[in-house]
Amino acid sequence: MENIKEPSLKISLIVLIGILIILLSGTLIFKINIVLLLILSIIYIGIIGKFNNISQKEIIEYMSYGCSKAFIGLLFFILIGGIIGIFILSGTVPTLVYYGLNILSPKFFLPTTLLICTLLSSIIGSSWSTVGTVGIAIIGIATTSNLSIPLPIIVGAIVSGAWFGDKMSPVSDSTVMTATSVGANVYDHIKVMSMTTLPAYIISLIAYTIINSFYEVKDIDINNIQIIKNTLNSVYNISILNFIPLLILIILSVLKIDAIKSLLITIGIAILCTIFLQNKTLYDCFEAIMNGVNINTNNIEVDTLLNRGGINSMMSTFLLCFFALSMGGVLEKCGFLKVIIKGITKKLKSTFGIVFTTMSTCILGTAIFADIYLSIILNGNMYKEEFKKRGLKNTMLSRTIEEGTTLFAPLIPWTAASAFITATLNVATIDYAKYTILNLVNPILSLIFTLLGIFIVKIKMISNNCLSFLFFTIKKINLKNIIQILK
Repeated sequence: MENIKEPSLKISLIVLIGILIILLSGTLIFKINIVLLLILSIIYIGIIGKFNNISQKEIIEYMSYGCSKAFIGLLFFILIGGIIGIFILSGTVPTLVYYGLNILSPKFFLPTTLLICTLLSSIIGSSWSTVGTVGIAIIGIATTSNLSIPLPIIVGAIVSGAWFGDKMSPVSDSTVMTATSVGANVYDHIKVMSMTTLPAYIISLIAYTIINSFYEVKDIDINNIQIIKNTLNSVYNISILNFIPLLILIILSVLKIDAIKSLLITIGIAILCTIFLQNKTLYDCFEAIMNGVNINTNNIEVDTLLNRGGINSMMSTFLLCFFALSMGGVLEKCGFLKVIIKGITKKLKSTFGIVFTTMSTCILGTAIFADIYLSIILNGNMYKEEFKKRGLKNTMLSRTIEEGTTLFAPLIPWTAASAFITATLNVATIDYAKYTILNLVNPILSLIFTLLGIFIVKIKMISNNCLSFLFFTIKKINLKNIIQILK
């Protein structure tokens, strides 16, 4: 790297604009697979890098560098696919849906909708699957019951609950990818996110309860609920014992056991529960872990819920993350990102300024790429050194990234997430977006907290903290030394 000179801002912008052209034209016009576009982008960076004396060998080394820092995160994708598959086969997810639908009531329809979607998405880590299963069921119940609550408001509650889990679940691909992009521990990332997300969630729950009170209370049609419950009951032995794997995962998380170990232990427990509670074979368990669950119940909602998971289901996301991280490593090591960020942040003096700018570019990236993954990786690589330089923890950056990507994806009409919601629940983005209270309140609350200096997560360094240094010094002085000094 000694022969590599720092690129100019002009060259750096040519690189970034070129990447955007490749990715945008490839996805929107030519409909090329995003993984191939990332490979083309890396080749393009390598060609431009020739002007900066960057060799092919160095490009490959930088790709390796980008992935090596996030290797644990890449392993997570494999384990996430496995744990979702075994959670479905063991009956954990079906049992949650079975009991969750029981708590729906007309008087608290919106808050209970929020809670049910939150619970399911937190377990399976997928907002899309939550919308496509209990979301469809809830809309069906609301429609057949002729509830006076407008459908866009109900969809807003569904999306808020679904995206809470997508953001906060340790088995969510977006959560793992965000932590990976900045080199943060997944559980530390979730802990820091909870500082802003939990207050926003409480506000959302209260708001939906108040909104619900303005509408006339009617009985709900339980036929749809009963059909789903009967279908689940015919396939699984429904019992509260099916929650054992979930409880184990929660306990291990609370005890701060290493994330990889926690997932492996949970998978092991889930296998035992599947064998003894669902009368499945060890082969069935391994099949679910590798290829997911494949069941035909003749019920679309139930089939959508059950037929997913498995390591193979995560391979497309794994490859996307792999090459996005590789590209990030090349951009970082070649100095292109450093130059661009220096130009963006040189006039930003406050923590609020850098957080606001990061969130803004995340929202812009999500809008440009029509999805969150590339925006997560690029913004993680762009800002992590700047946050570190300002004494801010990498989890502060990962929290900001999630608030500008994961939460905004269903609010932008042309994103994949928004298109899926509209197609699945038949309500336009412009109609439901203003009722997704969690998605709207969380980023605003985060910015307010940052402006007020609340929940700003800094790197704890004794040398930069006079009180900590003084306390540390006093502890080192024993009583004999003090007496000797007094004498």
